Amino acid sequence: MRSDTAVLVTGATGFIGREIVRRLLREGRHVVALARPQAGQSAVARVHAAIGGSPAEGRLTVVAIDLTRLDAAKPADLAWLRDNIATVIHCAGDTRFFVDDLSAFHGVHVRGPVLLLETLAGGRLRTFAHVSTAYVCGRRRGRVLEDDRDVGQAFHNPYERTKLEAEFELVHAAALHGVDLRVLRPSIVVGAAPETSGGVPSNILFSTVRLLAHVASLGARVNRVLRVPGAPHAPFNIVPLEYVADAAVTLAEHPDAAHGTFHLVMSEPLTQATILAMVSDAIGLTGARVVDARCLVSDATPLERRLGRVLGPYRDYLAQDVRFDDRRARAVLAVAGVPAATLDMEAVERLVGLAVGRERIAS
Repeated sequence: MRSDTAVLVTGATGFIGREIVRRLLREGRHVVALARPQAGQSAVARVHAAIGGSPAEGRLTVVAIDLTRLDAAKPADLAWLRDNIATVIHCAGDTRFFVDDLSAFHGVHVRGPVLLLETLAGGRLRTFAHVSTAYVCGRRRGRVLEDDRDVGQAFHNPYERTKLEAEFELVHAAALHGVDLRVLRPSIVVGAAPETSGGVPSNILFSTVRLLAHVASLGARVNRVLRVPGAPHAPFNIVPLEYVADAAVTLAEHPDAAHGTFHLVMSEPLTQATILAMVSDAIGLTGARVVDARCLVSDATPLERRLGRVLGPYRDYLAQDVRFDDRRARAVLAVAGVPAATLDMEAVERLVGLAVGRERIAS
């Protein structure tokens, strides 16, 4: 969807946000990125570095604002944003599962975006797209619907609980101020990732692939029977970054997406066993198989223990058999011409190439 008004993107220096900014700029849109100076770099320098340089034609405006301290922003900057922003795509956040300062965590995920919506309401703002996570479902198993929020679920970590709280608070604020809120819930996003917290899941996946490739390179020198902790027949709930960015840009403004909540996932995810087999084929590894994580408590080999450490806190997600219904998202995206996310052998080889280098795949 195109518009003469600017689209504001938060988290433009992060994993998902920078890809969304690139998409919007390629569409010829004017993008306003909120960022803060960090580690001696200005907000402008950080955003330009994240998206790969300074775009032509002056279509990117960087405003130096810290969302957690919006009350300290320059009044002139806030007035300009109210006069120019019709759409917000909020991607900023701290994706660490556990933090020492829960108050600051709450500020990043809840108070910050709510205050941003309230500050811009009354100006040109019409739609506010909030990037949440499919894992607000917590420890649920089975099918999870897009309308589901609090059904009494337990959570793996404070991150999931806080993201669900943010959804509730934003729904309330949007209704109060007459803003069209769209909630976007990606599963585990994979792609070329920066060393920011948002890129951690993808980087962990790539580290796992590199370890498996290392085992494959050792050939007959090691026992190549390798047990990978997980749930063999459960879906591997990853989704490509490119799909998430395309879907987010579309759903943020498409009229059929008004006031909706959408799972950004693979509609027909492959099982963990299938994905491991495809990765093994791509790197020439034999003997690797997914086993119930509980089977590796006492008799894990040193290599299997190392693999478990690489997977770290994501082992809980691998053990979870959950399936995200995305019929509402697909209905809108199909009309808009955004194809469903898929993971065929070619796509797996691309991901493996990102992890270990394409020359290794070709050899």
